[in-house]
Amino acid sequence: MSTWVFDTETLPNRTLFCAKNADTGEWFDIWRHEPEAPARLMKFVQQPGATFVGFNSRSFDCPVVAAFCLGRSEIEIKRLADDIIVNRLAPWVAMRKFALRSVIIDDIDLIEVAPSFVGLKAYGARMHMPRLQDMPIHHSATIKPEQEPMLLEYCHNDVETTEELLRQLDGELTLRVQMSRQYGVDMRSKSDSQMAEQAYITSMKLKRGDNEIPKTITYTPPAFLKFHDDHLTQLLSRVGGHVFEMNLSTGHVVLPEFLGEQTVKFGRGEYQLGVGGIHSVHDRKVCHVAGDDVICDIDAASFYPSIILECGFVPASLGRKFVDEYRQIYERRLEAKRTGDKVTNETLKISLNGTFGKLASRYSVLYSPDLMLAVTLTGQFTLLMLIEWLERVGAETLSANTDGIAVRYPRYLDEKVNAMVAEFSQVSRFTFEFTPYRVLAMKDVNNYIAVKPDRKLKVKGIYSELTLKKNPTAQVAADAVGQWLAHGTPFTDHIRSAPFVDFISARNVTGGGQQNGDYLGKVVRWYQSTDVSMEPIRYASNGNKVPKTEGARACMTMLEKTQHPADLDYDWYNREAIKIAVAVGCDKFLTGEQLALIAPPLKQKKVRKNGTG
Repeated sequence: MSTWVFDTETLPNRTLFCAKNADTGEWFDIWRHEPEAPARLMKFVQQPGATFVGFNSRSFDCPVVAAFCLGRSEIEIKRLADDIIVNRLAPWVAMRKFALRSVIIDDIDLIEVAPSFVGLKAYGARMHMPRLQDMPIHHSATIKPEQEPMLLEYCHNDVETTEELLRQLDGELTLRVQMSRQYGVDMRSKSDSQMAEQAYITSMKLKRGDNEIPKTITYTPPAFLKFHDDHLTQLLSRVGGHVFEMNLSTGHVVLPEFLGEQTVKFGRGEYQLGVGGIHSVHDRKVCHVAGDDVICDIDAASFYPSIILECGFVPASLGRKFVDEYRQIYERRLEAKRTGDKVTNETLKISLNGTFGKLASRYSVLYSPDLMLAVTLTGQFTLLMLIEWLERVGAETLSANTDGIAVRYPRYLDEKVNAMVAEFSQVSRFTFEFTPYRVLAMKDVNNYIAVKPDRKLKVKGIYSELTLKKNPTAQVAADAVGQWLAHGTPFTDHIRSAPFVDFISARNVTGGGQQNGDYLGKVVRWYQSTDVSMEPIRYASNGNKVPKTEGARACMTMLEKTQHPADLDYDWYNREAIKIAVAVGCDKFLTGEQLALIAPPLKQKKVRKNGTG
């Protein structure tokens, strides 16, 4: 068995195939114009026991490989590639147009496995790859032989980026192999929701087809939902009696005005409801310190799956068999968690959670807008009911978001609050989990820094650690605030001790970015520099400044990930940390000197001349 990571490049007079063995580091490179190239490539890609891994490979590279192996000329391959990329033809349509058959290889395409809908270069930035590089030759150019090494180097760089992405997605691929074996269908190139859908297709023998979009749907609240507050009672009654219209183009539920335009003011909080999850709107720029109080999250465990199973909701399009299958998966997951079977647990978690996204997709066999609406509305009213119960015993709700709330209450109420949540759990049949905090510093409900009793951090949104889901944004500044809140570490101490990669920012730039006349690429990467001669990074198309690149130095090649460059602007990152601290409501804990560093400069008054000399 061998795993090869591969990529292709197409130009009018050159087609290149590159592959690297992920186990041995061996390279296989072949140009279409080389002697007997089609036969050699065919033999290579169909070697026994070889698996080929690419990025967007099923939509682009595999058709190119097929045309290459079947002996098509460079110009024909280029026309095929342009039909797919430029003219946006589906790969099978383009192949039919060129009378091509598929060349069967064992392949994995990482584009759906990866967590975001971004290109390979963006993932390269998120993984801190040494080099971010755009195609060095225009895709329509006819290249000279002496330019071949340049194209080869570029293709190798893309292969190595894909190889690193493969390494970082190892856990996700292990789960997909597990599910492939379980259901007898290759799921290695599928997203979480696609895997969930395929699991039901296989187990329930569902057939794909056009889904009929209902003109209207209704919602029947479960019997346990009851409020003491008259306004909430009336709101629940109104939602339960409302006929929800459907967008017949998208297949989505149309949000009624009385839910979308008004917030729910209840107790000491204010909340926005909708056809999605509940969100509090009273928690902007505030820092809560526990002191003698208790601050904690109260989250519903497996909230959406529990709603489906405990509330008796049966989707009109799928019937009872869907709920029965869903319950089997849920119970098998609980058993896997109990026995410590992590792979099975995570596999079934994907099946459960990935299902929900497909309920709203008119193109899925699981399309059930009535079930989707029932789940989301029940979730929102359940949290409102929990908030009402807790506030009646003296707990203050700090925030609410989708599947949980954050509360604050005097420590002497701890036993009473726990008993109340236990009772609520019995009434609703949902399980709730507590996470206590020393500090909860919030920009808003989706972006916060929290410190647990053991001084470990829970960070969400724009302040969270770099993953494949987000571009780097000078992570060192947010980390400095987290360490300050948890341990009292001065911002500058953390900043000067952090590795260089934590100072990096990157973003996609439509049309490409440039700095000081040099073209950088469609994904630009930089750090803040003390060199005043550096111009901001600008859009190559119109000259507009890329946000937050004043004083930046482009860093498209980054061979050193730890050592700081001599021109690193520590003061800029210190100011950024201060701005974050202010944004999460911690300005009262900052010194006047710190606040002065981010204060806008005073505008000087113009002296008016009276003209009298």
